[in-house]
Amino acid sequence: MNIQLSLFDLLILIGITTGIICSIVLFKKSKVKPSNKFLALGILAFVWLNTKTLLHSFNLWEMHGFGFFPNSVELALPPLFYFYVISLFQPNFKFRSKNWVHFFPFFLSQTYSIIVYLAVMQTRIYSKKTLISQSFFFDQAKNIDEYILIFISVFYFYYGFQYVKKRTENFTNISKSLTSEFRFLKTLFLLLITISLLHILNLIILNNTLDPSYNWRWELHHVLIATLVYYMAIIGFKNSDTIHLKNNRRKKVAEVLDDTIIHKLEQAMKVDKLYLNPKLTLKELAKSLKVNESILSNAINVYYEKNFRKLINEARVAEVKSRLLNGELNNLSLLGIAKESGFNSEASFYRIFKSETQLTPKQFISNNLTLKTP
Repeated sequence: MNIQLSLFDLLILIGITTGIICSIVLFKKSKVKPSNKFLALGILAFVWLNTKTLLHSFNLWEMHGFGFFPNSVELALPPLFYFYVISLFQPNFKFRSKNWVHFFPFFLSQTYSIIVYLAVMQTRIYSKKTLISQSFFFDQAKNIDEYILIFISVFYFYYGFQYVKKRTENFTNISKSLTSEFRFLKTLFLLLITISLLHILNLIILNNTLDPSYNWRWELHHVLIATLVYYMAIIGFKNSDTIHLKNNRRKKVAEVLDDTIIHKLEQAMKVDKLYLNPKLTLKELAKSLKVNESILSNAINVYYEKNFRKLINEARVAEVKSRLLNGELNNLSLLGIAKESGFNSEASFYRIFKSETQLTPKQFISNNLTLKTP
């Protein structure tokens, strides 16, 4: 066996080596920052994905044991990315048994690939291996995988983007560590979208092995994946110790903030109930507490793990629920209670209540209240 190492192979190997090393480090630091675990799994998935091209580049595909090696890991990448985003913003996020359903396409395709691999291992003759794989419709199944990958990538990228947008749209000021994470996510989004678009272009528009550009187009695709792995590994390692949300929350707050700010904030929310003002803004709250607006924003982000708007909305919904449970619906309309709780419109009340409780106000009433009848 004569393996010649090209520049292309070298770039792929650098990405693979960097990804494996940094993934091991990220796994070790996942107790400090749980999102490290999902990032490490995502990096390893890309590493595994790039081993496919090395089998062909090193002329190993036709060798017994290498050809048809089961590798459907690309279908695990979109949900891994999504869970990384969630765990980044929710450090207390727990991966539940119900979450495995997101990886069903991966498990299904991987199981099929293992079955085909075991079948072709019955012979050492490559031409017979090909015939066996054809009897399993191997090429057609792999093409279906590619289209499924496109669909779920769009799905998870969209909801991942919406999740980030929802969590950050009301941040007026964020800490330096958060800025670094957002910059990383933004670049990661752009790289993933670029790679996905190139993949779609190669797959649908120009997927013709007789095309002279076929080889360099797919090589470019895999070099971009190697670059993505390198970027994710290096920046992920750099941010692996950055804790900016719930982990050691009170200790972290004590290090960067005056404890009186938190005391004032708790007083304003629980005692003074400033959230009842429908026109309350972060600037007005800061003025009321006599603290710097930027420091207050950072305190809310760090201490409560949420932005100002989310904090206020949750308090208003809790106020509505409390008033409903206390029987105020017998004296006031639902909209009247909502407005007295700080909501300035019926539409925003219904939207926010449903978002916070996963129930409409009427469903909440039906589930929890037995109204007095005259």
